[in-house]
Amino acid sequence: MVRGGYALGIAAAGLAVAALLAWHHATVARETLILRGDPDTILSDPARRAIALRDGAPVFRNHCAGCHGAAGRGDPHRAVPNLTDGDFLYGAGRVGEIEQIVLHGIRAGDTRGWDLAEMPGFAKPVPYAREPLPSLGPQQVGDLVAYVRRTGPADANARGRILFTNTAGCWDCHGSDGGGDPSIGAPNLNDRIWLRGDGSAAAIVDTIEHGLAGVCPAFARILTPYQARVVAAYAAALHPRNPHR
Repeated sequence: MVRGGYALGIAAAGLAVAALLAWHHATVARETLILRGDPDTILSDPARRAIALRDGAPVFRNHCAGCHGAAGRGDPHRAVPNLTDGDFLYGAGRVGEIEQIVLHGIRAGDTRGWDLAEMPGFAKPVPYAREPLPSLGPQQVGDLVAYVRRTGPADANARGRILFTNTAGCWDCHGSDGGGDPSIGAPNLNDRIWLRGDGSAAAIVDTIEHGLAGVCPAFARILTPYQARVVAAYAAALHPRNPHR
């Protein structure tokens, strides 16, 4: 009985090792499939897409949902981007672009992350530390809001346009037409998708007066390369109108 039990134990251990090796080989094969290919083609390849979305979901839930929400809809009260609205703040929604944000963050202290510009706070004595810009009074802020929202008296819109395209330097980030600049994370002001607030005059006044410089953590030291890529693919797939999904 002892010898028989010993033999059964050896056999069970052998099966466990075999199962572990099979799992390891399957894991390596799966990760190789995702990591060695072009990240921007993952979502157009049914096999790779299925793997990335399955494995990216728990990574998103554990590391991203705390800010962006379980459904990825963000939080306009904290200027956390909605990942489902098809509006790309940084880049064009490619998996590779999102992967770089996941790894190196936005204003996260990582030299490889995004940190090229931020929204000045024009009610402050020094609105912007990187460039000399004038402080604005309440009427000037109101004129800017009228121009951005295309509401209010014509003279207020005219004064706001001068502030936008000249005095306040808004055009330098948002573009002369207000269309934004995804290379520096400047929002499009024409599509009525608002990063912060609800697009009301009061919300825009608050942003112009106090500024905005959101932070996304850098996960390069927390996530494995595989986790970073699959969660990037998962985030990219949340945009219903993403041309790269």
